[in-house]
Amino acid sequence: MDAAERLFGEHGYNGVGMRALAQSAKVNLAATTYHFGSKKTLYVETFLRRFRELNAQRLGLLAAAEQAAHGQPLPVERIVECMMRPSVEVGLAHPAFNKMVARTLLAPPKFLLEHLKSEFEPNLKVFIGAFERALPTVPADVLNLRLALALGATLMFGVQMSAIRIKRDAKREAAFLKELVRFTASGLACPPATLGAELARLRPPARRKRTA
Repeated sequence: MDAAERLFGEHGYNGVGMRALAQSAKVNLAATTYHFGSKKTLYVETFLRRFRELNAQRLGLLAAAEQAAHGQPLPVERIVECMMRPSVEVGLAHPAFNKMVARTLLAPPKFLLEHLKSEFEPNLKVFIGAFERALPTVPADVLNLRLALALGATLMFGVQMSAIRIKRDAKREAAFLKELVRFTASGLACPPATLGAELARLRPPARRKRTA
């Protein structure tokens, strides 16, 4: 899977075959096919293994923070840190994964979208609930939009950091994470520039049911 992560990141899903993956990993092609069945399954499992790891870490950090808060809403920066720290740390520790994510976003295979949705949405709902308790004056539509922007910023941060070939530096990385958390928390908590009702009008109109 490490070899698949690297090759998929360099060449994309359509740019590498099972034989090349097996050769890079120095394993038998038949054994690779036996364990994963198909390149599609290998791609999904390679992609999701990091997401499963960081999603579990996110929920663990948030649960610990909420337990320590004894039922009180968490500060926005604390929630953001619980959400972003695992993503940044996993991305910095595994730059090949960041390349794979970046390439996937440019041309995502359709079969991957359902898997990402089922893996990511339950996790996101937990954080949305925490943000809603911390930011009761921010309309839900505005909060959802800001979270989408925040997640995009986190992803691009990881991609750019993996592209810069510098030695790992704990102090530098801690400073980057702190700035990312403060930047994101400020954006989430600032007064809305657009009303929720105005955002709702930008949505496609719901289809009306036909009456007999």
